Amino acid sequence: MPERNAKVRRRLAAGKLTLRIRDLRNLGPRTEHLLAEIGIHSVEALRARGALEAYLAVRRAGGVQSLTLLWALVGALEPWPEGLDWREVAKGDSRVALLLAVEGRERVRKDLRQEEAPKRPRRRGPKPAEIWVPGMPFKGPARRSS
Repeated sequence: MPERNAKVRRRLAAGKLTLRIRDLRNLGPRTEHLLAEIGIHSVEALRARGALEAYLAVRRAGGVQSLTLLWALVGALEPWPEGLDWREVAKGDSRVALLLAVEGRERVRKDLRQEEAPKRPRRRGPKPAEIWVPGMPFKGPARRSS
């Protein structure tokens, strides 16, 4: 079977063709904009950062919470430069590994945030004098009479 996109591969190798992020499979102008917001402006920068790290950075920046972006990024980068359809990645064997990686990174990040947060004393509830019981007078802010 002949190699797919052999001409594109030769032109990329010779430096005669540069791909934009939106030229990759599964990715479009919106994804290109989301990635630009986190500092990824080229395909090379995306490949260097990796699909998982790029997805987590977009997620932290509040760009998107959907896993479809993760599947699309992974599919866009492998196999290079043809890519896989994001649905194939979502159904494939790497799905579970990617989900575990996302969960693990988010758990580590959450743990680090909790360690860095200053310890505040926990409030155990209202003091006994502040508890209002039906039938008792209410001691709140002064009310104006009409």
